[in-house]
Amino acid sequence: MLDEVTVPRLVVAGVRSGAGKTTVALGLVAALCRRGRTVQTYKVGPDLVDSAYLAHVSGRPCRNLDPWLLGDTGVRRALSGGTVGADCAVIEGVMGVFDCHGLRPEPSRALAGHPFPGSTAEVAELARAPVILVLDVSSMGETAAAVALGVRQLDPDLPLIGVLLNNVPSDHQRRLVEDAVWDLAKLPVLGALPRIDAMAIPEWHLGLLPVTENPRVDEAIRHLATATERHCDLDLIERLMVQARPMPAPARRALTPPASAVRLGVAFDDAFCFYYPENLELLEEAGAEIVPFSPMDERSLPRDIDGLYFGGGFSPVFVPRLSANRSMMESVRRAHAQGMPIYAESGGLLYLSRTVRTMDDVVHEMAGVIAVDVGMDGGEPRAGYRELRLMSDCLLGPAGTRLRGHEFHVCSILGGNDCLRPVYSMHHSDGEPLGCEGWASGSMVASFVHLHFGHDPGIAERFTTRMFDARRARQGAAREAQPV
Repeated sequence: MLDEVTVPRLVVAGVRSGAGKTTVALGLVAALCRRGRTVQTYKVGPDLVDSAYLAHVSGRPCRNLDPWLLGDTGVRRALSGGTVGADCAVIEGVMGVFDCHGLRPEPSRALAGHPFPGSTAEVAELARAPVILVLDVSSMGETAAAVALGVRQLDPDLPLIGVLLNNVPSDHQRRLVEDAVWDLAKLPVLGALPRIDAMAIPEWHLGLLPVTENPRVDEAIRHLATATERHCDLDLIERLMVQARPMPAPARRALTPPASAVRLGVAFDDAFCFYYPENLELLEEAGAEIVPFSPMDERSLPRDIDGLYFGGGFSPVFVPRLSANRSMMESVRRAHAQGMPIYAESGGLLYLSRTVRTMDDVVHEMAGVIAVDVGMDGGEPRAGYRELRLMSDCLLGPAGTRLRGHEFHVCSILGGNDCLRPVYSMHHSDGEPLGCEGWASGSMVASFVHLHFGHDPGIAERFTTRMFDARRARQGAAREAQPV
């Protein structure tokens, strides 16, 4: 990890969700890659769908910068670790530039902390990165200048370096808006992307269509890259990225050398693709060799593994294929029966459940490790930051351990939820109690919540230690079973 982050970088911010931050960020990354740059991408907040698109375009894992999940030090550590080997970095914001957990009370603003905690503006300050503001002007004229000026005046410390217009309906509209922003907001207009249907990223009821389900993603990215090259001043944008101030990197974390390496099977295919990169990196640092496998396409688990990790990304379109692979599910059941440590979150919980009912009312048999039935009802998503406390000792830590994560799904438990002990007591980020969450059975933990291990790197060490202990116990049992 670097002692100081000096790589050129910028933040792509907006005034609301749906303004085109992802479109602009993807276009910039694709155009910079065409110039031969090695681009590291980041996403403000916990979102994993946008992150997957950014990773797909850059060819490097996208990292999440989330002050609530990671704390200030964790954000800087994620940014510092990601820039190794990169020429530049693009950070996509979240919601509006000042949106997140609410305005900090006035008496505490002068003492410590950003006035808009958890916002894109706070991340820009932590990253010491200049900001480009994206404005959707599909139905806006000179008022765009008032919006840009308002953002600039609301936080004079925000390093706002320019505006980029999106969904520009005509050359005439572009000239009107550009002149107004320059003359009234005193900000440069760095580009203006027209509305081109071929550039659009499809959406479904939960936001952007996941990249693994978008067959035209590469075509759309090619159009975006070409439009960005044609309609944006990339030379100027690159010069402005150099204005990012050096950011001192956090001190390297002291690591306890693992007693022995273990092998962790990680489900990774189109159905299981939502992982925070730091989770896997921290597991490797703790002594785990990552062994990817596909629950959809492979017939059994990899040989000689000591634990299993099932992440998210589980979509209804993959349920029939997963359910049809009975030999893989039987392999998972045997591993659980033999005491193998298993951690599953979100889609992983669905895979380990007894049955999953999709939105077409078809019930599919799943692995049956957890005797619960789940419905993918397609209603309003259950979403938000989650403050968690372990209710009993498990592979994640001792009872009482506090963890942080994020929940985002449209599933409901249809039956069997009293069969196992709950893993967490859960609260919303504002302290509102939300009851219990997840289940534990033996060496297994499964929950709808995505944990970011960067908040507590000890999670990875405890998980790895549990795998090592389980392997040693298994080897001891095998020796005792040998005939004398």
